[in-house]
Amino acid sequence: YPFFRVDISRGAFSFRAYSVYPYHGNTHSFYPRCNLANFNNEAHTIDMLQYNKEGANHRLVNTDEILTKTNYKDGLQIGTVFNTTLDCMIERQFYFTMIYVPCEYEMILQAFYGRNWNRVEKRGGSGRNKIRVSLKVSDGENNQILNGGPKPLCAATD
Repeated sequence: YPFFRVDISRGAFSFRAYSVYPYHGNTHSFYPRCNLANFNNEAHTIDMLQYNKEGANHRLVNTDEILTKTNYKDGLQIGTVFNTTLDCMIERQFYFTMIYVPCEYEMILQAFYGRNWNRVEKRGGSGRNKIRVSLKVSDGENNQILNGGPKPLCAATD
């Protein structure tokens, strides 16, 4: 793929835009997964396999197979596939401002994180070469985090 992301910066301003590509025709898009050996590959693989069990859509790009423990191998192209062309946008509250998001943002979040995309998770470990898999939090902690501050993008504001 021509690029994975674009980094834009000037002075104190910095912005990172990630790429999305058409997938098998014009009705689906996919986000290429950037899993780097000795950095994030092991944790990302564990997360993708877990999220797929919960309804996510991480696939082997060349064969269109859903990623599983049995078909995963290092070096394969993996993408998160979502059923949208990203040609529709709506305004949503984000912290103290309004931003445009894809009309199908909930479906896109489910493609990445499964049916439980709106649950808070923590990252385990820290530092380079640590396995930083997603860790579940209790219902009480989830509610406390979501009720205690600005609403994340996934929270309805209507």
